[in-house]
Amino acid sequence: MTRSISPSATVPSFFATLTSRLAEAAYTVVRYDMADEKGETRRQRNERFEITTPDVDLPEEGAHVWQWFWDLSARRRAGPEALSFSDVGDWQRLLQLDLLPQEVGMLMAMDDKYLAAVREDQAAARERALDAQNGSR
Repeated sequence: MTRSISPSATVPSFFATLTSRLAEAAYTVVRYDMADEKGETRRQRNERFEITTPDVDLPEEGAHVWQWFWDLSARRRAGPEALSFSDVGDWQRLLQLDLLPQEVGMLMAMDDKYLAAVREDQAAARERALDAQNGSR
C-alpha cells in the first residue's frame, strides 16, 4: 500500500525549513557582515587572511519576513534586547499587516540567532580589548 502525502502535510515542513534558513541567514549577516568597532566586517578580515566565510543563503520565499525583521530590529530601544511579542504585535497593528503565526515564529527565530551572534561578537570584542590591554603592559 502506497501512502500519499497531502499538500497540507508539507506545510509545517516548509515553514520549519524556511524558518531555519532565515534564522541562519540572520546569524551569518551579524557574524560576517556587520562592522566591528574599527569599521571592518569579519568577512573583510577573513578575505585579507584568505579565510573562507559562508555566503548568506536568503530564501526568496522569505524575503518579506527578512525585510520585516530588519525593520523591527532597527527599532530596538537599547542595545541588543530581544524583540518581544508585544513589539511585533504593536508593529503589526500600526502597519496593518496580517502575519501568519508561522511568520511571527520566523521573526522570533531570526531574533534568537541575531542575539546569539551579537553576544558572540561582544564576547570576542571584550577578549580583543583584554588582549590589547594585557599586551600593552
